[in-house]
Amino acid sequence: MEDFSRLFKKTPAAIAVAVSGGPDSMALLHMLSIYFAAQKKKPQIHALTVDHGLRPESAAEARQVGAWVADWPLITHHILPWKGRKPGSAIQERARAKRYELMAAYCAGLGIRHLFLAHHRTDQAETFLFRLAKGSGLDGLGGMATQAPYPGDAGFSLMRPLLARSKADLEAYCAAHDIPFIRDSSNQNRDYARVRLRQSLPVLEAEGLSEKRLAATAARLQRARQALDFYAAKIRRTAVTMGRDRAAIRLSSLRAAPEDIRLRVVRQVLADLGADGYGPRLERLETLLGEMFADIAQAKTFTLGGFVFSINRKDGALLIRREM
Repeated sequence: MEDFSRLFKKTPAAIAVAVSGGPDSMALLHMLSIYFAAQKKKPQIHALTVDHGLRPESAAEARQVGAWVADWPLITHHILPWKGRKPGSAIQERARAKRYELMAAYCAGLGIRHLFLAHHRTDQAETFLFRLAKGSGLDGLGGMATQAPYPGDAGFSLMRPLLARSKADLEAYCAAHDIPFIRDSSNQNRDYARVRLRQSLPVLEAEGLSEKRLAATAARLQRARQALDFYAAKIRRTAVTMGRDRAAIRLSSLRAAPEDIRLRVVRQVLADLGADGYGPRLERLETLLGEMFADIAQAKTFTLGGFVFSINRKDGALLIRREM
């Protein structure tokens, strides 16, 4: 059984758990229910099942999950339907984004500040490979963190307490506690890149790239990312002036910093200015800053991701403002 107390300074009045009905999320929900039922302070646990409406059986499956957990301690189950027209491409990515959007909105409406997710070590290895194939930098390859702020909301945290456990561990947990679960047929659909990568794991393991080793590599990269963020934060405190829809960064500080730190400072400033999602793609921002800093005296004004970048030579600053 997991010790969830390490995740909080003080147990909240309510938490939310993403529950698809698969073995991973059913195991996590059961663990949380049993753990907190035995504690002095007992939060209300909101089990959230998103009905994407992408398969004919999805609505019935969502109701089935509610029936399974109806008598579990502290649990209230809620179905969040994805209404409206569905996308014709990038279905998994858009469904994931909509899932988070629906659950975040539900939590915001009730003042819930912690959303638990059942991502595990196998997911971490798969995420590492997926991002490697996409050409991600250090931040992407660092994978998922046990606790991370939700993009755009510093007070709302995504909690992933099972990253050290494998999928096999969680299926064994369900078997040991007679917990029913649903197997999503789309998890075997090779039209999806994540499915193909997942199915490649046994081949990679034969060459020494086990999911445990991939997850450990992601954890080390995450540790390196935290160190770089620490030094980027130092520059932000002394060299960045923030406004409502614009920012100025002292050029001398940026020019003296290694390229990775420079990129981090700018990306963090963009996030503070409200950049959508994770902001502009890394390679595009690398190219933009590379051109600007190659010759500060001749640097042009650039537009990227809804922001305008320019050099104020009089004040010695890189200016970033929202595009009008």
